[in-house]
Amino acid sequence: MTWSYSGNPSNSTQDAVRFLVGDTDTNDQLISNEEIAYFVSEFNNARRSASEAARAIAAKYARLMNRSIGGLSADFSAKYRQYLELADSLLSKEEMKPVALFISGYTKSAKEAVELDSDRESTFSRKGIMDNKRSYPSDDASPYRDLA
Repeated sequence: MTWSYSGNPSNSTQDAVRFLVGDTDTNDQLISNEEIAYFVSEFNNARRSASEAARAIAAKYARLMNRSIGGLSADFSAKYRQYLELADSLLSKEEMKPVALFISGYTKSAKEAVELDSDRESTFSRKGIMDNKRSYPSDDASPYRDLA
């Protein structure tokens, strides 16, 4: 397993993940390059990958027990909680990204281009006011049948 950090998170997704989880000290390596590559391939997003990496680091600390020798102590349960909180924080920031504004039908040509784009998922339903079939047993029972 390898470990590397260039110090420039904008240069690579791997460095961004390391920066976000605080794994930037070569003397205290928390997660390998290969593990980060796995998260990046699964989620294709630095912040979500960092959240999952923080959970993996927390899992490593969950296996360790607290130790105390003389006046020195190691509280691994605190590190476990801190990395879980970091994972939740990173995930909530990922989920709160603003959605881009889209005005449907701003121009007739734009509306037609959106309607003809077969690769685009529709944002709203295309049901009309008369399309609620559950309200009436048949079309004949509709009070609006004479208006159509």
